[in-house]
Amino acid sequence: MSWQEDLAELDRTLAEGRISADDYRRRRDELLAAASGGGPAAPPNSGPFAPPVRWDAVPPSQANPNPDATQIVTPGAQQANPDRTQVVSQRPADADRTQYVTPITPQQQQMPPPQQQQQQGGWQSGPPSSTPPWGGDSYSPIGDANPSWIAQGPEVFDDSGSGKGKVIGIVVAIVLLAGIAFGAYWIWGRGESSPTAGGTTTETPAATTTTTSQPPPDPLPLGDIPGKVTTNKALTDFTGVPKLGYLLESEVALYTTAGATKTKLTQFTLDDGSRGIVLIVQGSDAAAAAAAALGLHNTQINNGMTQVTDGPAGVMAGQIDAKGEQNARVRGHYSSKDLIIRVDVASSSLVVARKGFDDALEAQLEVLAADG
Repeated sequence: MSWQEDLAELDRTLAEGRISADDYRRRRDELLAAASGGGPAAPPNSGPFAPPVRWDAVPPSQANPNPDATQIVTPGAQQANPDRTQVVSQRPADADRTQYVTPITPQQQQMPPPQQQQQQGGWQSGPPSSTPPWGGDSYSPIGDANPSWIAQGPEVFDDSGSGKGKVIGIVVAIVLLAGIAFGAYWIWGRGESSPTAGGTTTETPAATTTTTSQPPPDPLPLGDIPGKVTTNKALTDFTGVPKLGYLLESEVALYTTAGATKTKLTQFTLDDGSRGIVLIVQGSDAAAAAAAALGLHNTQINNGMTQVTDGPAGVMAGQIDAKGEQNARVRGHYSSKDLIIRVDVASSSLVVARKGFDDALEAQLEVLAADG
């Protein structure tokens, strides 16, 4: 076996990991020294270059692919340094693999002969070509000369372009919908009316309607009478009044003649103990109500009451002092439109009765003014 074959075998042994790097360098130095004349290896900076080594080319089909194989290249240099190596990690042929080469310190290198330059394209397919200097049946080809990840054509951006197109489409749709909504608000939401014959437009403000739950006005209102006030809610029509025994038959006749219908009867007790009644009856019209009020007043005077001359205008009143068990009483009548109002106050003293009458009458005149 020649020393070249020994050196090739030593390279394969190192690539397969059966010896360490130190043993490899030591044995390589011995082979080189023996080949140059049998003397010891020259130190790195002490002599001429090591003699060139001729490598036999091995066809790629005979290489044994090993993904963990390490390729060692001894580059040419101006100074002989047998310890400088270049390691290339090689994997099985893969279109997407990345080759890593350990960099070496910059120095002037000797160009290899043209016939020894690597031609990667020939290692994959086609006619056989020369293998690299470290080639042999233990090494696989370097790989695809045109891996797909190097491509920079428009097909590289197909996926990202599709995603951007979708995003742009969504943004355009949102902007379009916003524009339609704003246009609808501008046309219909601002409450603008159509142009008139004069060519002008007016804005019609939206009418604000406030719905309240207030009851309708009372047709027979009662004034704010002081004291304790009680209204007979069961009595709403005049037909129930004669049954109470409060009116004389002549008085009932006067009310009936006036066309009495709706009725309100309220009793009250003042703080001084006086008791009173407010009777409101609706007649057929204002004239009938006024005639009934006058007839009722005349009935009181004819029955022994004395006419009150200092009362409010439009109110006809009479009074009678207390006598025995009979209390003093002040009673007045007046008309307000089609209503007939009667205020009646009784007390143990005429002075007290008059004061209570004046207070109750004043409160009632606030809500139903006297005609006249």
